[in-house]
Amino acid sequence: FSLTSVDGKKITLSDLKGKVVLVGMFHICVPCMKQALEFNKVKEQLSSEKLTILGINTNGDSKASVMKYLNGFPESVEFSYLIDPDQSVHKNYSQRDMPTVLVIDSEGVIQARVPWVGADQLVKFLKKFL
Repeated sequence: FSLTSVDGKKITLSDLKGKVVLVGMFHICVPCMKQALEFNKVKEQLSSEKLTILGINTNGDSKASVMKYLNGFPESVEFSYLIDPDQSVHKNYSQRDMPTVLVIDSEGVIQARVPWVGADQLVKFLKKFL
């Protein structure tokens, strides 16, 4: 995928080859906010240059709606938050749960696909690939 973040930065998954990528596929919902805050904890615990954390609004919501949602968080997200206006990620990755978390290894292979997961479990799992 190739998407633009809320701050205007274009991010392409293939450009991240060689890095472990933690992806949160989110909508505008409380469980997704909670997962995003867990991602902040992961970033705090794993300050590795080999790890990239991405949040993606996969519901096709407008940038204005996503910004309003993010501004309502109790703390700001500490990772790139992308917008998928045509829901291509939602469709291509067969998203069923809200949120859906993916762990993609440095070779681009999906190693995990799970619904909500806490930071401690994520850190433990991610360390296997870093």
